[in-house]
Amino acid sequence: MNTSHVIDCSREALRMALLLGGPLLVVALVVGLFVGVIQTLTQMHEPVVAMVPRLVAVLLAALFSLPWLIGRWVAFAVDLIGSIPDRF
Repeated sequence: MNTSHVIDCSREALRMALLLGGPLLVVALVVGLFVGVIQTLTQMHEPVVAMVPRLVAVLLAALFSLPWLIGRWVAFAVDLIGSIPDRF
């Protein structure tokens, strides 16, 4: 196995991790910023109040995007397993 193949596989794995985790992280960021602004305006600084809306938003986003996430993940796995004979 050539080092360029290892680098290509690692690059694709990192890209796929960012692609699958990115939307959920963006949802958590947006909801966290919104809740932080609301907490600042109301001067109520409770950690639980900040965590619960983020958790609910990320769970809803994960449920909404689950078919797409699984499809991308399966396509990546099929491509990776299919490329094994070519690499050796």
